Amino acid sequence: MAPMAPCPPPASPQAPEHGAATIRVLVVDDSACVRQALCDILERDGSMQVVGQAGSGMEALAQVKALRPDVVTMDFQMPDMDGIEATRRIMEECPTPIVLVSAVLNPHEASTVFLALDAGALTLLEKPRLGDANCGEVVAHLVETVRLMSEVKVVRRTRRVSLPARDRPVIPEKPGASPAPPAALPEAPTQLPYEILCIGASTGGPQALEQLLAGLAPAFPWPVLVVQHIASGFLQGLVTWLGQTSRLPVRIAVPGQPLQGGVVYFAPDKRHMVITRSMTIQLEDSPPEENVKPAVNKLFRSCAAVFGRRGVGVLLTGMGRDGATGLQDMKRCGAMTLVQDKASCIVFGMPGQAIKIGAATKVLALQEMAGYLNWLALGRSVPGGAS
Repeated sequence: MAPMAPCPPPASPQAPEHGAATIRVLVVDDSACVRQALCDILERDGSMQVVGQAGSGMEALAQVKALRPDVVTMDFQMPDMDGIEATRRIMEECPTPIVLVSAVLNPHEASTVFLALDAGALTLLEKPRLGDANCGEVVAHLVETVRLMSEVKVVRRTRRVSLPARDRPVIPEKPGASPAPPAALPEAPTQLPYEILCIGASTGGPQALEQLLAGLAPAFPWPVLVVQHIASGFLQGLVTWLGQTSRLPVRIAVPGQPLQGGVVYFAPDKRHMVITRSMTIQLEDSPPEENVKPAVNKLFRSCAAVFGRRGVGVLLTGMGRDGATGLQDMKRCGAMTLVQDKASCIVFGMPGQAIKIGAATKVLALQEMAGYLNWLALGRSVPGGAS
């Protein structure tokens, strides 16, 4: 991998407010050049102090124990212990917020890096590269994300084995889920009113989607359309990773594709995904919305226009406001709109905005989502209850 050179700083960096605590960061990368570039980027912001650097996974583990940083930026490819194993060891021995900062080298690696999220990393960011047209944007997003992730309360993780989809129970056992479903919900209606599921997510979305999609029953009858904000080049890896635990096939959408029940379609990089009245997927090159492309709002609004009250919208964890007004449009049309609750979000930005403007029919913990959706579609009970 070519060394990363420093990029221009984000516009008008803000110094920390008077009395605000400085965020202590450990930078981990096997390239001294990359480490220095990341240090310069983070400390230029004014609210962060790089308290240590590590060039290997073993060194990172030792530095975390010695320095107790507020957040760690973690490389993927390193000698002696890669970023996945280093993340796993840190979360087992000294739990600390970890942001994986990686560059996609090939499709195999793109899917492998998502194992670091399974190990406990909070999110995945791309490494800024000097000369790229969007370098300043990538730098600004990196700084904002590291700042936000430093505030996430993480807990000690134990090693878990991810079962393939065929070996999973219909509702997988997840931390915080009730051992048995409640009996408070009525039987499913004879004529099911819903026909499609649209999902939006950003920071923390890959982990949330892994849990939600793995919990959907094999007989789940609706098409599932997903917009996940993610760095360019990582989407195929995400789809491959999710496909290992989902019982439903997971694909990247192509233009003109007819909607098929029981299939999960992801919006591709840099294209808005919308639904047409002919029940096909359309991909648009229109400008970004809420500074993102693809935009959740675009998908939700098209669902409201085409499906009306027959649609179900879900807004998961994420930075920013994308998806809130689109979800509100769905609700106004009579659709069912579900929003992830604050306690189970890595970042409560998008869900919080949706709740603030009254776009949520129900607010559910992540571990309740799949069970509730199974009940809406198939009449099965909800794990953990719902209000």
